[in-house]
Order: sequence, then C-alpha cells, then structure tokens
Amino acid sequence: MSPTPARAVAVGAASVLFLVALRAASFIPTTDARGDSAWVRLSWSARPERVEHCRRLSDEELEARPAHMRLRFECEGRFARYELRLTVDDSVAVRDVVQGDGLRHDRPMHVLREHALRPGERHLLVTLARLDSATATAQDSIAGTTGVTGEQVRPGAESDTVLGEREGREREERARRAAESIPARLSLDTTITLGAGRVVLVTYDGARRVLVARTGSASP
Repeated sequence: MSPTPARAVAVGAASVLFLVALRAASFIPTTDARGDSAWVRLSWSARPERVEHCRRLSDEELEARPAHMRLRFECEGRFARYELRLTVDDSVAVRDVVQGDGLRHDRPMHVLREHALRPGERHLLVTLARLDSATATAQDSIAGTTGVTGEQVRPGAESDTVLGEREGREREERARRAAESIPARLSLDTTITLGAGRVVLVTYDGARRVLVARTGSASP
C-alpha cells in the first residue's frame, strides 16, 4: 500500500528538521557550557549500503523481455541496517540501530547522538556495523561489488551477446553505487583528554570512508 500524501509530507518535514539539527551539530569549535561534563558527539550523514541477492539471467531469458527492460542481473534486496555502539572506558554508553531515512530507508542515514563524559583522559571506541547480509548461493559477487551476492561472473563475460556493452555499464553502475555507500563496518578507537565543557566530535569522512575525531579550541 502506497504512503498517504499526509504521511509523506510528515516524513519529509521530519527529515528536513533533522538535517538542520545535524548540520548545526557538526560545526566546530566544539565547546559546550552544560555543567561540568565533557561530551562526545556522534554526528554524520552517509548513504546506507543496499544488500542484494542477484541472479545472472541467461540470453534466452533476456531475449524474452522487452528491450528497455533487459538487465543482465536480476536482484532483490533491501537497504541495510547498522548497529551503532559507543564504548567509553570499556562501558557501553550508546547502543542503537540506525538506517536510512525515507519510507523505504533508501535515503542517507543521519546520525546524531551525544553522551556526557567525566573530564579527563577517556578511551573511546565507536563502531558502526552492518546487521543485514544477503544469503549467498554462490562464491563470488558481481564484479567484486560489496554487499551484492550472486552467481560467479565468468572470465570474459564483459562481451555480452545480447546486451553488448550495456552489461559492462551495468556492472560499473553497481560498483559506483557501492563505492558511494558507507562501508559494512567502521571503527574508531582513540584515547582523548577533555576538560569540562569540551566536546569531541566523531564524524564520517566520506572521501576516506572512515570515522574521524575532531576537537576545537575553546571559545574566547
């Protein structure tokens, strides 16, 4: 059943408000005047991985379909969920499941969490681990695309007798989408010293595809 217009508008409005809050939380210098605590802030936006089970169609199956509907790989799947965990000095401080926004969870996920710390030297471990995985029926994935399982691609399969160069472009598009999505597992293990009112920001570096910690100088 398709979503009602009112529900779609409500979801869209909530996403906009969250993005505004996320953007504001991502700025440094990172200081906070709330009491005598230091703070760790987890704040980032990233595209979730689509986990798929794919089957390579035969030439006979492709020829039976209209030309505009021909794709070499037939895939089913979903956008992945992730477990977010923050451990402070060997104690779990945050544990949550996060996924992409939107009714189908196919939009970027937006993470915004905070946790108060005792000032001083603190050991922080932040992990984001994919929970969903496809059930593989073969050993290899399509052209090495992460998150996609399917039948083994034969050497020389780039030359397609029905699709021609379209099969190669299809693989390239899947590889591009996989490269733009967040990795199946991210981890940041660091020890940091913070004073009262200071904040360490843990965020996602999309260019390097890693979690990073940032601190700012105190406000004047």
